[in-house]
Amino acid sequence: MYIEKKDAEGFSIPGGTTGRLYPTHPNNEQTVALVETDGVYPEKGFAINDVCTETIVMLEGEFCIEYNGEEYILRPGDVLMILPKHPYRISGKGKACVCITPGWDSAQNHIITPNT
Repeated sequence: MYIEKKDAEGFSIPGGTTGRLYPTHPNNEQTVALVETDGVYPEKGFAINDVCTETIVMLEGEFCIEYNGEEYILRPGDVLMILPKHPYRISGKGKACVCITPGWDSAQNHIITPNT
């Protein structure tokens, strides 16, 4: 399956995150996103995905990821797999490729705060 950049959908998330979400595999097996962050995602609280594993492959820069009560510093070539139902928060400045399995569905992704 070949996908050109022009076929990817651009997105912007408050807190300094932008990117391109590529079309999902026909059987909903995987979605790929190129993500750039210069700030914090999410701005408050933590993100959590109910179903998908989000595999972050760091391409440029540096991300600090709070995940499962630990902090991970990702630099180019590093990989972190964020499993379903595990809260995370990303800060820093960099670019990553994110492989999402099964395919991305925004209804599965939530922001949780201590009061949620």
